[in-house]
Amino acid sequence: MKVLGVDPGLASCGWALIETNDKKYKLVSYGEIKTYKSSDETSDFSFRLKKIFVEFKKILSKYHPDVVCIEKQFYSKISKNMIDTYIALGVIYLLCGLLNIDVKEFSAKTIKLAISGYGSATKLQIKKMIKILLNEEKDIKSEHINDAIATALCYLNTNKDILYV
Repeated sequence: MKVLGVDPGLASCGWALIETNDKKYKLVSYGEIKTYKSSDETSDFSFRLKKIFVEFKKILSKYHPDVVCIEKQFYSKISKNMIDTYIALGVIYLLCGLLNIDVKEFSAKTIKLAISGYGSATKLQIKKMIKILLNEEKDIKSEHINDAIATALCYLNTNKDILYV
């Protein structure tokens, strides 16, 4: 089974593909889709969304994941800061719908619980557990990529329907 974890955002969208068989996890690939503001505010937003669409489509076409798992976004009192993230998330949902790929969402608390056994785990604790679960030696510096890995691992650790061959 191939699971693509996603930490959505407009400025930086982290992603990670984990493959599993025989109850072993393998981190196949990971990265960030980064978009930057230009000086032209009128066309800037649409081009940033287009970049997310195009780059995410390349990832889905290359790896053909069985499911895409997304860290659920929380509602904030300062909703202006979150609107761009929600719209970027909509682009990801649209693309998955067009390609008939199932999408699952998990709250941050659920992800932390599934990875560390503690729903209020720190970023550092999650990072250490990722290294243990994936048997990885190198550190991944990006928080967005680590969040994407944790989201994919959450699905794998909590999905009872996964059959191993």
